[in-house]
Amino acid sequence: MNKRSLYIAMSAMAAAGMLASCSSDYLDVKPQTDISEATLSDPAAAKALVSGIYEAMNVQYAKLEVNQNVGEANVNMNCGEAGGMDFNSGLWTAMPGLRTWSYMNDPGSYMTILPWMYYYNLINLSNYLIKSIEATSDDHNGLEGDMLLYKAEAYTMRAHAYTRLLGYYGNRWEDSDDGQAKCIVIRTEPGVDPTPLRSMNEVLDLIYNDLEEACLLYDASGSDRDAKYEANKSVANGIWARAALIKHDWQTAADKAKAARQGYSIMEANDLFAGFFTDNSEIIWSMNPTETTTYYWSWGAHYACNGAYVNNWQIGAGAINIDLYNEAKSVSANDLRLQFFWTPDKLADVPRAFNPAGLTEKDFWNPAMVDQNNILNMAATNVYDRTGKDPQGLGMINALGWWLNNYRENVYTGSAADIANEDNLYNSYILDYSGKDTKKAVRLGRDANGNNIYAMVLATPFGVQNKFWSYAPYGNMAMPWMRASEMALTEAEAQYMLGNTGAALAALNEVQSKRIPGYTSSASGSALLNEIKVSRRIELWGEGFAFLDLKRWNEPRVRRIWVANDPTSGNCVPDEQAGMTAAEVAKVQSPKYCNGWRFRIPSREYQYNDLIDMDELKEIPNE
Repeated sequence: MNKRSLYIAMSAMAAAGMLASCSSDYLDVKPQTDISEATLSDPAAAKALVSGIYEAMNVQYAKLEVNQNVGEANVNMNCGEAGGMDFNSGLWTAMPGLRTWSYMNDPGSYMTILPWMYYYNLINLSNYLIKSIEATSDDHNGLEGDMLLYKAEAYTMRAHAYTRLLGYYGNRWEDSDDGQAKCIVIRTEPGVDPTPLRSMNEVLDLIYNDLEEACLLYDASGSDRDAKYEANKSVANGIWARAALIKHDWQTAADKAKAARQGYSIMEANDLFAGFFTDNSEIIWSMNPTETTTYYWSWGAHYACNGAYVNNWQIGAGAINIDLYNEAKSVSANDLRLQFFWTPDKLADVPRAFNPAGLTEKDFWNPAMVDQNNILNMAATNVYDRTGKDPQGLGMINALGWWLNNYRENVYTGSAADIANEDNLYNSYILDYSGKDTKKAVRLGRDANGNNIYAMVLATPFGVQNKFWSYAPYGNMAMPWMRASEMALTEAEAQYMLGNTGAALAALNEVQSKRIPGYTSSASGSALLNEIKVSRRIELWGEGFAFLDLKRWNEPRVRRIWVANDPTSGNCVPDEQAGMTAAEVAKVQSPKYCNGWRFRIPSREYQYNDLIDMDELKEIPNE
């Protein structure tokens, strides 16, 4: 079998584990492949399968019903972010369960199936390679170089998948009976044969052992990865730190986080505002930014601020919860990360010519300015009438148009050529307007030839982000899976929990000093832990950590809805809590909800896998 035919066979095997539609029938299909252990003993074939594992992180996993479903990025967003409290998205209007958490209790729902299907697919692919390369760190069995590297990568990817599965389907450590609670199944052989539920300790032991073996094999190989979308020893240490956080194994978390970020430096402001679609000094692991497989299905097409669907569907590219924004601002109003978001305080920066009515922060709760029936988008018809004849033309869109254009021209530091598209469909939230319709567009100025430049602002909800950009035309990007900032903040938290205040402050300030010019934290006690958490939330916003962090912190998920003419209210979409009483809202937001924020195991798994005893899962009352 040549490399190309092997790759096709590998792709067929991956597809067999995919969700063919929004129904829950994926486990009715058994993987089919002609990949043999003998074939995988060939370095070219082994390399092809390793490449296939990484491709499975980006490949399309569903039909048009949910066409942003492209593996790792989609799980991170729709499970890791939607399950938290810091991210709002218009994409969820079609799936309100993402916001109300009703999906988490449904074993037949798309969202409980998604991470199970996706991560066990990665595990199955990794198992093929682990079994086929007959080498260990103690006995190389005559193999060397890249073959040892490939096996190390497979161990790393299997550990990554099990770590994420624990985060979604396992108990909080406080609720786990010191790790004895049953949680998920363990598969270390290729295939999907029936197997019983295993304890959190058994899963964590496998993760730790896989990563220890991976690190030894990386060292023995003398080789390294070709690109940052592949795994290496730094990635393995980072995954180890993540697993240790779940277990509250603080010393391991601190040590492995520190090891993971060796050789990577916290990015400076120039990279912070470059759009997160290209590589920089602190990215340890990232999405493959090529456009060969996903095209308009890519994560950036839906969630980057210049993605196609941002404009075409009027959904926005995600907005920050104003409560997190204000928490970060309370630490320092000079935090550079605050510049990413369209928030009430930004009106103070808008020149009078673009804010002729003198709008103030309270107007973000004015129903004439914000459309509560359209995911809190700025009202697109509210363009200021310069003639003064329209008393309703108060100019919020003018102000927003100026801010967005100013961000793109003066804050964004990436390549303008990378994000430009001649058909104007992928130009941030602003579409250049050749029709010069002053009733619908905002005049931004003049071009080099003296011609007026008009733009129409689209799909910009309260708190909308400019953090993530993507390559035109398809929205591809090097979305970060792991960064040095995450590892530094992991180290800070772990050192705090160990009682090492000095070490915790040192790690925290590595990040904070780059994000808040001239700032050095001197917090102590609970104030220090809170600052570590707030910095982590604002730093990693939109990258898939919100649910997993909040769950292991054992804190409630508080999402305050927008209330017309009430500037003390939040900016979450009102229909999130439609028809719910205050008691019902409190119950859903409680850390005890859904058995302690534990995703239900998909019904197709336990219907097919007759060795699973669902009565073994610990129930946590939410009274």
